[in-house]
Amino acid sequence: MKKYFYLLIFGVLITCQDEPAEASEFTETSENTAEEDQVVVENGIDTLMDCLEALETGDFSNLLIDIYDNVDDDTNDFHEIMIEAIEDIPNYQPLIDSEYPDEPFNVANYFGTYSYNAQTQNWSTSSSNSEMKMVFPLFTNSTSNDTSITLSGVTEELMNVEDPIYIPTSLALDMSHNNQTMFAINVVNVDYSMSGEIPIPNDVDFNIYMNPFTHEFAIDKLADDNFRLSYALSNGSGCVTQFQGTVKLLSTDYENLEDTDIDFINASITTNSMSIEIDIDAEYLFAIDDPTVIQLNNFIDVEVFNDNILLGEIEIREDADEDYYLNMVFIDGTVVNVENFSGIGEDGDVFIQTLEGIFARFIDRLEDE
Repeated sequence: MKKYFYLLIFGVLITCQDEPAEASEFTETSENTAEEDQVVVENGIDTLMDCLEALETGDFSNLLIDIYDNVDDDTNDFHEIMIEAIEDIPNYQPLIDSEYPDEPFNVANYFGTYSYNAQTQNWSTSSSNSEMKMVFPLFTNSTSNDTSITLSGVTEELMNVEDPIYIPTSLALDMSHNNQTMFAINVVNVDYSMSGEIPIPNDVDFNIYMNPFTHEFAIDKLADDNFRLSYALSNGSGCVTQFQGTVKLLSTDYENLEDTDIDFINASITTNSMSIEIDIDAEYLFAIDDPTVIQLNNFIDVEVFNDNILLGEIEIREDADEDYYLNMVFIDGTVVNVENFSGIGEDGDVFIQTLEGIFARFIDRLEDE
């Protein structure tokens, strides 16, 4: 299984991408020494970690931790009582008994503004003809209804898969605390066609906002045998990470597709000024049951750029224990094991430990469960 470790990595990368720039766009090669360009790559890793740290310490992440701790310390069942009181809202009983997504959500049936009174422990209702809104105190020590969740713009459609379900084709969900949006989901468009019982995306576009970061997702069918996928993460203050790629198929018999029906995969990963371009000749590679290192490198090309300047390429190697590792071959021919890069370490241990440190607040709480 470990023979396919790096192929698995590449496969994960391309499941969330958009079409990369063609290699011909990158005509300039680095004139720096390998040592200088290694520092450039290491700085790119540091920048990525800085952005992940900004994500973890953002307003939404901090609020999530505060909610977790407040609910965990809730000895008076404040939150449980508030949630159970929803059952007493007159027109909410159909929602409580709903079997969504097996049946439609019908959000218009629940339009209105519903406000919680912590003293009387019940919800009051005022009318609305465009949205469903819940207004309530978020914490046990909240002195006012400081939080709202608003759902609007919902359209839905029955997807005729083996077990048909209703899916949203558009919606806007906003969660605000102290009049500031902390979390939002916007489904801009979901357009698909059915091939037998397989839904094939034509145009899928949605984004998720986690203050201060926005996650953007898109899938586009360029042709019946060609799909483009994309994901972007940005905070509007210098942190921009994008995963992009296309998948070209050899067959449009979607219900019977196998890995050998993939023609090629192009992908790219961009973090601010640094990018990694990946080209996989899948038709030949996936036809080999147990590819050798030579075959892997023949059919997988990975190039590293900074500001559109080619720094070098990544090659797969195998040690005496048949474990894979990665070398970076710089423009001047210098070969460096990626494990020797600052920020990565042997078997990626430095990279992993840094990630664990960044997300320690969440990891520690989950481990305490």
